[in-house]
Amino acid sequence: MAFSATKFKGNLSKAGGGARPALYSVKINSANPSVVSSLTSAETLLVKAAALPASNIAPLAVNYAGRAYKWQGFRTYDVWNVTVINDENFSIRNKMMEWMRALSGKMDGTRNGTYGDPSKTGSGEWYDGDATVTQLGVDGTVKQNYTLYNLWPTELGEIAMDWSSDIMEEYTIGFCYDYWSQGTGTSTQSNTSAPPNY
Repeated sequence: MAFSATKFKGNLSKAGGGARPALYSVKINSANPSVVSSLTSAETLLVKAAALPASNIAPLAVNYAGRAYKWQGFRTYDVWNVTVINDENFSIRNKMMEWMRALSGKMDGTRNGTYGDPSKTGSGEWYDGDATVTQLGVDGTVKQNYTLYNLWPTELGEIAMDWSSDIMEEYTIGFCYDYWSQGTGTSTQSNTSAPPNY
C-alpha cells in the first residue's frame, strides 16, 4: 500500500486536526467549602498539567487443568496526578494541606472530633470532593468532560529548592477517587446528576 501524505492529512483534518494535550481546563472542588475552599478560576490556571483518567480491569487468574485462565476481576482506578505552578502565596498548596488536615488531622497527629468523621455527613462534615477535566477543541469548544467523584488528596509532592535554578516552582498533587463519568460537550446527559458508574 502506497503512503499518501495528502490522504493522511485530509483524514486528520476531518477529525479536527487531532486532539491537543495543551487544550484543556481543570476544576477541583471541595465538598465542604466551609472547611476547605474549592480552587478559584484564577488558581485553576496554575494547574500546568493533568490527565484524562485511566480505568483498569484487573485480570483474575482461574486455574483449570494445569493452566491459568484470565477472568475479569475488579475495576480499579489509578491515582490522578496534577502538576501545579506554585505562586508566592502558596494558595493551592495551602488549600491542599488544609484538605489533608481535615481528612486525617494535623501534622503532629492531633485531631478533633470532626476530622474525617463519616457519621457527620448530615452536618456537612465529609471531605470528598470532585474534579472535572475538560478537553477543548482547537476552536475553543468543549469536546469531552471527565468528572472524577469522591476525590481527595493523597499525595502532596515536594518542592525542590536550588540556588542554581531560575525556573518557577512546581509540585505534584495525587488524588484518590472512586469512579469517573465521561460525556461530550454537546451531550444532553449530565455528568454530575446521577452519573453512570464507569
